[in-house]
Amino acid sequence: MPFTDPQGVPASTYRLQLRKEFPFAEASRVLPHLHALGISHCYCSPILMSAPGSTHGYDVSDYHRIDTELGGHKGYAEFVAQARALGMGILLDFVPNHMGIQGTSNRWWQDVLECGLASPHADFFDIDWGEDEQMGPARILVPILDTHYGVVLEAGRFAIRHDGAKGTFATHYEDLRFPLRPETYAEILAAAAARDGLAVEARTALEEIAAGFRALTRGPDGAIERRIRDELKRKLAETSRARADVTDAITAELAAINGVGGEPRSMDRLDGILGGQHYRLAHWKTGAHEVNYRRFFAIDTLIGLRMENPKVFEETHGLIGGLLRAGLANGLRIDHIDGLRNPLEYLERLQALALPEGAAAANPLYVVVEKILGEHEELDGAWPTHGTTGYEFIPQLSQIFVDPGAEQKLTRLYTEFTGRHETFGDVVYANKRHVLEEMFANAVTHLGHQLAELVTADRRWRDLTRHELVVAIREIMAGLRVYRIYRRMNAQCRPEDTREIERACTEALRRNTSRDAQPFEFVRDLLIGRYPPPSASAAFRRSLWKWVLTFQQYTGAVMAKSVEDTAFYVYNRFVALNEVGGHPAVFGGTPTDFHAANARRRDTAPHCMLATSTHDTKFGEDVRARLYVLSEIPDEWADWVAEWSALNARHKTNVDDRMAPDANEEYRLYQTLIGCWPMEPFEPDDTFRQRIREHVRKAVNEAKVNTHWQHPNERWLEACDRFVDAVLTPASGRSFLASIKPKAQRLARLGLTNSLAQVALKITSPGVPDFYQGTEGWNLTLVDPDNRQLIDWSPAEGALAAVRGANWRQLLRGWKEGGIKLRLTQDLLRFRRERLEVFQRGDYEPIAATGQFAERVVAFRRKLGNEAVLAIVPRLTSSLGAPPLGLVWEDTALPLPAAKHGWRDVLTGDEWAAGESIAVGELFRTLPLAVLHARAG
Repeated sequence: MPFTDPQGVPASTYRLQLRKEFPFAEASRVLPHLHALGISHCYCSPILMSAPGSTHGYDVSDYHRIDTELGGHKGYAEFVAQARALGMGILLDFVPNHMGIQGTSNRWWQDVLECGLASPHADFFDIDWGEDEQMGPARILVPILDTHYGVVLEAGRFAIRHDGAKGTFATHYEDLRFPLRPETYAEILAAAAARDGLAVEARTALEEIAAGFRALTRGPDGAIERRIRDELKRKLAETSRARADVTDAITAELAAINGVGGEPRSMDRLDGILGGQHYRLAHWKTGAHEVNYRRFFAIDTLIGLRMENPKVFEETHGLIGGLLRAGLANGLRIDHIDGLRNPLEYLERLQALALPEGAAAANPLYVVVEKILGEHEELDGAWPTHGTTGYEFIPQLSQIFVDPGAEQKLTRLYTEFTGRHETFGDVVYANKRHVLEEMFANAVTHLGHQLAELVTADRRWRDLTRHELVVAIREIMAGLRVYRIYRRMNAQCRPEDTREIERACTEALRRNTSRDAQPFEFVRDLLIGRYPPPSASAAFRRSLWKWVLTFQQYTGAVMAKSVEDTAFYVYNRFVALNEVGGHPAVFGGTPTDFHAANARRRDTAPHCMLATSTHDTKFGEDVRARLYVLSEIPDEWADWVAEWSALNARHKTNVDDRMAPDANEEYRLYQTLIGCWPMEPFEPDDTFRQRIREHVRKAVNEAKVNTHWQHPNERWLEACDRFVDAVLTPASGRSFLASIKPKAQRLARLGLTNSLAQVALKITSPGVPDFYQGTEGWNLTLVDPDNRQLIDWSPAEGALAAVRGANWRQLLRGWKEGGIKLRLTQDLLRFRRERLEVFQRGDYEPIAATGQFAERVVAFRRKLGNEAVLAIVPRLTSSLGAPPLGLVWEDTALPLPAAKHGWRDVLTGDEWAAGESIAVGELFRTLPLAVLHARAG
């Protein structure tokens, strides 16, 4: 069950993106700034060994070492010591679902490539080792070639090379290296030994080593004896160093094997050797349809782990467990929990991991999971976790800052401007189908064929064909609204999972009326647990349950690729809603909706994170805060778009009888620009144009309409580049720039109120406020890589000192500099840290305003014993002023709940008597929000 005891729970967290250019030493220098800001826990991106030069750390290559590019174990220890000296804790981002396999840094993967099923790590990775009807014995598909295999081979771009110092052979392609199986060592060495002119001693030595490789046996665990194999390689290295004739013989043999580029027949031996390896090198596009291992989403260089295997858990969590038990880490963020086969079992093991051997659990380890919840989905109450990383808080904020009354106008504008009439649901379905057929085709086909084989044991269902089952599986996946279900062994689905599967099947049948319903209903009943019947054998039931687990593992990846990474770039009606965890079909809401979500979180997951920006969000929090305002001025926005479109039509390019960018891409660009436009004075420069070009390229590639990452339409992309440059260059876009600049500044001023309000709500609502690096100031970043750029921290300490000495009116006048957001964040975080119990354990009670603008006020009380905090923020205030202060609120008032010593505004110091209504204009006299504190005792 979710943990409600606040002991060990952070007061607040701050995310740092570590990388080679920002290692532990640099992060240590930032800690005093974070402590002064009021942060209790620094929250680090993954710290374990990853691919060289990784900018994110999610491509873990070694779970036994802390990344040397970050400073290694010594650098981490010094970083922790600095945090401890400041009284701060450390949260670590941990990646249990997958590993990075690019290059040679992943020793487990290299061993699997070399030894196949005989590797002790073969069952660490989620690989389908089944035999292929066309390609023969099981081999791992490695889709890395820039063109087709035969073309690469016959051009002489493969070469087997011998590393004499290490005694190893490997296939080289460009700068990549792939190990050869031991049997190939024997083949090459035996052939080298047979070459003419070799001395008897050299021939004997090579033959003995070749015989050793040929005779390698498997140990009790079925794995090739690594010690003997490594000893043979050492012996080969020693022989090569000692005898030049051995080296010469091997070199000559490899030259004969490698052939001559441009002479196809000379490549036959090399082709035979490569065909006999445990892997198949293939064109990179082949991976979309034939990859035979589970990937992280659709990324070929990130392979899924079998974390359900206790040995894999032990091997991957040894170091992190030691850090937790030693107090060198205080909690974990678990990446992509939906990719695990059994999340509940994993989280239970994780809690036990943090305990010293033989110790009883005193307080649970603070654990939050990266989990994107559906619109009406709740986190599984059985999971031993404190909650999610807080993506769902973003759409909860949009409920109060987006005016639902504008939906009809903005929908009409979007359809008329772009010509697109699909609902968001239709867009999601179409893109799920596309993703399933293009990125996960092999997985779906395998699921269908595997299920067909399983049900041959049941004479009542054995006539279901592979094709029927593949279609049913694909269509039910396409109709699923949530990322995954969580069926457990020997159990029916949870009621909420049953509901989602039933609905997905109904939707699948609605979209496939010409198909037989039986295969769909059979798959539905299997997923829910209605099939097989209780009379079925335990072995049969277990086989089908394993199939269900595999189905569940894939649906989250399908959802992520089709919704976050596709539909969010196609359905551009109002991009402020197209956010990770968001629901673009839901256009705004009411304060009642927001209060209900807060109250529910208070009762079910009071210590989950609350996020407004992360390393994965599509737009920075202040970009969204500005864009929300467009829902308050839809008629003006329509006029702006019409004007800009007319001004910029001449900058479009005809590409195959279509104008690039198309209207949908153009409409998204205008929203992006108006949201991220820098503070004045500003003139677009090369840096800004480059940022926007990269963003547009990502958006149109992700949309997969006019171009695609796998099949790029360079003419279209170049036309989009030219359009961006033209509209953002004074010489060619003078009229557009003259128009957008004042409008962007007006929107920024109106969005200021939303920005400040969401800071206050995040810090005072139930949950743990989480801050992404740099967001204590204005955050106008776009989707990665833009939001993962290195930050210049040098002004940070001086900025904090400056705002402490300024009054609120000064900060409000100079709002463009960001000091007001920084000061608000610091004051509220420090207050939260000082009065933590009321925030972590306090009740939640909505407070309703009265008067003309009552619906434009959001207020709630957090209360614990005699102590209480009252948060009051405005919403939908564009017509009330920027910012909406004082008399503009007219008769709007708020009742102040009883408090023995009255109420004090923790920001301004103003004091108010309890038990009476106070004019909102008085509360918002200095700032467009208030946080009041009723002292206890």
